[in-house]
Amino acid sequence: MIGHRPAPPELIFTPVSISFREDGVIGVIIFMRRLSLGALVLVAMGLATWGAHRPATADSKLAIATPYTPAQIRLPDQRICTYVGPQPRQRALGDPITYDCGNGRGLRGAVAINGTSMTVDREGPENMDRDAIIESQTIRFLIAEIILTDGTVCRFAGEGATLAFDGKRLNYTCGASLGLIGEIQTQAGGIFQVEKAKLNGTNLVSSEMTGIYRLGAAPR
Repeated sequence: MIGHRPAPPELIFTPVSISFREDGVIGVIIFMRRLSLGALVLVAMGLATWGAHRPATADSKLAIATPYTPAQIRLPDQRICTYVGPQPRQRALGDPITYDCGNGRGLRGAVAINGTSMTVDREGPENMDRDAIIESQTIRFLIAEIILTDGTVCRFAGEGATLAFDGKRLNYTCGASLGLIGEIQTQAGGIFQVEKAKLNGTNLVSSEMTGIYRLGAAPR
C-alpha cells in the first residue's frame, strides 16, 4: 500500500487590520485565510526588508555631520552660506570673509546671535576680493529653523508664552517630545551648539548639548 505524504502545516488567522507606526513597531495579521508555513516565511522576509530600508524618523535619525562640524547659514534670500574663514583679504583693510554664499557673495566678520535672531554682514561680488566696503549690508533676521547634526529639524516656537525649564525658554520644537531650550552657543571655527531636550508633556526628561548643522531663515 502506497503511503500518503502529510499535508504541510497550516495556520488560521482571524481578521486584524495592518498598522504601521513611525517608531517602527508593526502589527500584521492578514485576512481570514489559510497560509502555509512557507507563505508565512515569505511575509516575514518582506517585513524584515521593509524595516531595514524604511526612512529615518524623528526618533531614529541618521547623523548628517559630527557635533563639531561648522554650521551652514541660510539667509532670507535662501542662499546657503558655508564657513570658509577667516579668509584674509589682499590688503589689511576690512574684516576677513568668513562664509561663502556662492555667486561671488559672502559674509564677513563674526556672526552675531541674540536670542533667536541673527545679524550678519553680507558683501556683494564687487568687493569680495578687495577691501572696499562699497556693497556691504548688515541684515538681521529670525532664526526660524535649526537642523541638528543628527538630522533632527527644529522650528521656532513663537514669540508668545511657552514652556521653560530651569530658566531656559523652549525656543524651538522638534516634534512631540523634543525641543531646543536656552541660548544658541557660538564657538570658534563656525561651530554652533544648542541644548536639545527630551520632554514628556510639560516635564523635562533629559537634555544635552548638541551640534547644529544648519540654522537661519525658514526655507521656501
